[in-house]
Amino acid sequence: MTTRESAPRELSGAITIREGFTLLLDHRQLERHRCLTITAGLLRVWAAPCEEEALQRQPVTLGFLKAGDQLPLDQLRRTQLHLQALTSARLMESRQGLAADGNSLHDWTLDMLLIRNLSDAEQRISALLQLLVTRLGHRCGPWYELQLPLNHAELAALCGHSRVTVTRQFSRWRDRGLLEQDCAGQRLLRVAPALMGRAPAAPPRP
Repeated sequence: MTTRESAPRELSGAITIREGFTLLLDHRQLERHRCLTITAGLLRVWAAPCEEEALQRQPVTLGFLKAGDQLPLDQLRRTQLHLQALTSARLMESRQGLAADGNSLHDWTLDMLLIRNLSDAEQRISALLQLLVTRLGHRCGPWYELQLPLNHAELAALCGHSRVTVTRQFSRWRDRGLLEQDCAGQRLLRVAPALMGRAPAAPPRP
């Protein structure tokens, strides 16, 4: 269940969102500002139509942003934008260019759209894992590790498949020693390098 925090009337200073809370930006905040930069933490960005009560709907995830990434607002004027803090997060208004190692929400949206265009279920799930690990994970010994609080149903929604399909595919990879999940109760996903090399993180861009 999502907990909602009120959005500030002005976003000229720093915005902080506590872990587990979601900040709603309505059209009034979105019209005032062009871009926010994440300076700390990890955010899940999702949206719903303005006329709907988004907190009562299944979220449409646009992407995940970490420190150094940017959240452009210019193409989101007609949405209710929700920023869910997966870890305590801080944002600042920014007009500077994107950092060399940073990502924009536009990058996430395009990459996930291209992933959903793949025809094969295993390719889609593999490409999604590779994208998440490449952007948000890290190498630790023989594994790539990803600590992201998403269940199978949420991963399925991201790649356009059912929860059953994702669970079945994860089970196959676990049986082959390519995947370890919920290690030591830390909601940690360990991915073998062999699985990371099965396909590109996302289909090539034109």
